[in-house]
Amino acid sequence: MKKCFLIIFLWVCAIFAQAQIFEGYIKYAHRVEITDTTLQKNDVFIAYDFGNKSTLYIKGGNYHWQFENCRREYQIYINNTATLYDKYPKNDTLFSSSANLENEVIIEMNTKKSQVSVLGEPCELLTVKSKFIREQQVRGRMFYYSKNYPLHPDFLKNFKMNNNNEIFAKMGYVPLRFVFLYPGFRVTYFALEIKRTKVEDSLFDVSKKKIKPLSIRK
Repeated sequence: MKKCFLIIFLWVCAIFAQAQIFEGYIKYAHRVEITDTTLQKNDVFIAYDFGNKSTLYIKGGNYHWQFENCRREYQIYINNTATLYDKYPKNDTLFSSSANLENEVIIEMNTKKSQVSVLGEPCELLTVKSKFIREQQVRGRMFYYSKNYPLHPDFLKNFKMNNNNEIFAKMGYVPLRFVFLYPGFRVTYFALEIKRTKVEDSLFDVSKKKIKPLSIRK
């Protein structure tokens, strides 16, 4: 009898955990800050690389990320093939590339409590320090996340570029704010809205799109 109750209990826990996995969207605002005065004249071009707003749709291990005022219109990531598809304005072609490219090495990665709240959610902090392999430049990243929004275990597990597979496996939750510290500037993404909702599979369907491979240097 006790064994039966234990099995039922574990089954209920598994169902509850599955129900808590995040599916939906997050709306972010972006802020670019120039920290190297020699790059000040390029601030408009740097800002255009990242845009000023975006909506990130997450379902299972995949995402569809739409950008505003950006050189990229949207990006799709398909986890089971570890493929990125980039759509640019005024071009109907999707440019595909592999997310398996290992372009960075993690130097240090730590989690800790933080004093930051986003959308009323107290956040924990994951800090990452890494080095670009080709440029030999060091950059930092900070991810603030709430444990109310767990990600699917497969999310970005095959995304080796920028060490995303290791970072998101370590974090395990939707980032509500994240900061990229590049040499000369920083980019901050902070959530304006997060909503659990059904995400349509059509957002990840590239079968009827014109696709062209995009080569990326390591």
